Amino acid sequence: MDIETPNERNCVPIGRHYAGPLNLDLDKLLAGRLLIQGTSGAGKSATLRRIIEEAFEYMTTIIVDPEAEFANLAAHIGATTIKATEITADGLSAAALRAREHRIPLHIDLSDLDPEQRIIKAAAFFSGLMSAPAELWANTMLVCIDEGHLLAPHLAGRAQDSETRRLGVATLTDLCSRGRKRGLATIVATQRLAKLSASVTSELLNFLVGLNVFDRDVKRAADFLGFSAKDAEKLRTLAPGEFYAMGPALESAATLAKIDPTITRHIGATPELIGSADHTAAEAEALLALDAMRALPQTDRGRLTVKGTRALDAFLLDPSATLAIATVQALARISPNATTCSELSAHTGRERTDIHDALDTLTAIGVIETTHREDTRIARLSARLRQKNAHVDLVALA
Repeated sequence: MDIETPNERNCVPIGRHYAGPLNLDLDKLLAGRLLIQGTSGAGKSATLRRIIEEAFEYMTTIIVDPEAEFANLAAHIGATTIKATEITADGLSAAALRAREHRIPLHIDLSDLDPEQRIIKAAAFFSGLMSAPAELWANTMLVCIDEGHLLAPHLAGRAQDSETRRLGVATLTDLCSRGRKRGLATIVATQRLAKLSASVTSELLNFLVGLNVFDRDVKRAADFLGFSAKDAEKLRTLAPGEFYAMGPALESAATLAKIDPTITRHIGATPELIGSADHTAAEAEALLALDAMRALPQTDRGRLTVKGTRALDAFLLDPSATLAIATVQALARISPNATTCSELSAHTGRERTDIHDALDTLTAIGVIETTHREDTRIARLSARLRQKNAHVDLVALA
């Protein structure tokens, strides 16, 4: 009887263990998904990078990147980068469907999004992948998700975020549970198991578990691997790049392996230590522009610190109110991006001193975030207004 070799089974090498190479079986990955877990510095993202480097020629690859760490890998595999800040949620759903149809590798950059918008837009993209008609299911895809706990958190950060959290958890769980027959092989990487929804992890049948230090993470990881309480302590002593591999696509029993080096450089790697620059006190003050900060005029904006109707009355009676409203409308057009005082002056046709006064008024009532009064002053909408204004498509002032 003929015995298939690893390469004949669509296997790719990702590391080595005591008995030889550690291979990832892509056919079985499609059926069982994969969890990569390890605390910061364990080599989790580098492991995901290694898998993508080896597997991208077998399957159309999607990289979901919350921290903008995989741009160079996207270039290496020929993936098209989509910055989620520039595309609406509906646009991401449509892009996912078209990428599926035309077998286009994508790099979804979710950086610079507020936590709520990051979940919403990732969920929209996953929904687009899942909505592909049955005739496209043969176009298999490898969906690689870094920092999965940011997209499907175990708990909401605030009570107001609970509905968004439920959306993220439901969508990612659906991708993992029903993606198999739709030709979607999902890999989820996370720093902490305690932060990732258990609904997601319950759908993952293959595991690469690295260094863990927190008790809750050690216990959950040990449960996945079938470790006793004594064996679980081994997870606290692993070196960077060492992972226990287990699952149908990896090893039948938990096996300690060392992940091979990557071809592309890991952008998110811990930087090397470097000392401070050798500046005199005068040079340091000049570089910090401390004189400009000391020279800030102390304008009388106290009347705008009151709340409710009194605050509204004070704002409406302020001489800069009209320009302040025009400034907010200009900032809303480019949200979540920022702009400078000089650009606002050119856009509105008003003097910079007037723009400064308007920005001071808006700062006093918490409408914008801004820097100090100078020509290079930067301003953008507050986080509260950016969330309410998340539907905009423009990214520059006209």
